[in-house]
Amino acid sequence: MLTILFTKRTLTPNPLTLNSFTTKFLILQNKSLITAFYSSQSESNFTPLDKNRQKSEGVIALLRTHGFSETQISKVVKGRPTILLSDPKKTLIPKLEFFRSIGLSRTDMPRIVSLNPFLLGSSLENQLIPCHNFFKNVLVLDENVVKMLKRNSRILIHDFEKNIGPNISSLSRVGVPKLLISFMLFHFSSVACQNHKKFKKVVEEVIGMGFNPLRSMFVQAVQVICGMTKTTWDRKWAAYRMWDLSDDEILMAFRSHPVCMKLSEEKIMREMDFLVNKMGWKAVKIARCPAVLFFNFENRIVPRCRVIKVLISEGILKKDMSLATFLMPSENDFFERFVRNYEDKVPVLLNVYRERPVHL
Repeated sequence: MLTILFTKRTLTPNPLTLNSFTTKFLILQNKSLITAFYSSQSESNFTPLDKNRQKSEGVIALLRTHGFSETQISKVVKGRPTILLSDPKKTLIPKLEFFRSIGLSRTDMPRIVSLNPFLLGSSLENQLIPCHNFFKNVLVLDENVVKMLKRNSRILIHDFEKNIGPNISSLSRVGVPKLLISFMLFHFSSVACQNHKKFKKVVEEVIGMGFNPLRSMFVQAVQVICGMTKTTWDRKWAAYRMWDLSDDEILMAFRSHPVCMKLSEEKIMREMDFLVNKMGWKAVKIARCPAVLFFNFENRIVPRCRVIKVLISEGILKKDMSLATFLMPSENDFFERFVRNYEDKVPVLLNVYRERPVHL
């Protein structure tokens, strides 16, 4: 039995207030609890219980028939309370059928819609279909659009004419190939939704930094800069400069591995302190291969550096060897090449490698 209860307006501000009334429902179905209520700005605005009971039950039933679980229905109602006032046949069924028609499975559609209930509140003709057609033109296949929506369904309700379209055009104008634009939409789709004025400025900055629009590093750089404020960017830059790296050397690191600017200042300082002060490598060597900063500190960087330090002290390896030589290989490759290979010459090597305390 479906039960819907009314509550009157309280003096506490209600985040679900919609125009002249606040919609909340309390729905009990079997053992599940789906929260939502009706409350009004004044008693005169109360909608009769019986009048909306049938409509609300119809919406719930429709979602169930399309594969929505009780939990997913709860998320939809909580995120979009007025969904229970919708006309199932005129408003909801066409949208649900559209989502299925573009390739969303019976499992994917409820998951995506429950994560972003505003999809059901968007206009089918003026937003969902035109936006889908735009992305299909870029990504070519419906299945590619579906993959993008699985990562970021909110992109389908953004203003593609105001920001997304112009942003993609900005990339095309500087020579970014369609394949890389598709790569960006797959992996960094939220970047395409950035304010166009800001996005255009970032693209110009990335060009000025010397990135090649034909390489994936270009869109990665755009994504990194778009994803942080100038204040945050300046703090990260300052963290690298503390290790006597010049602006050109930091820029070299950024061009080599753009996401090095996404590391926290704490991680930058800890890894640099270890590699420079404890291991004795020059900071510029790290700038030439900033990817090494992303490895797990306790489980990869420290034990491998401990082994390498022993081998250098024994005169087996040269001190000027590249960090990538021993930090980039897989665990098995490193073990065979630097531990097993020299175990006869340095019997303590295995114990040095297996010792996990951070202290060197």
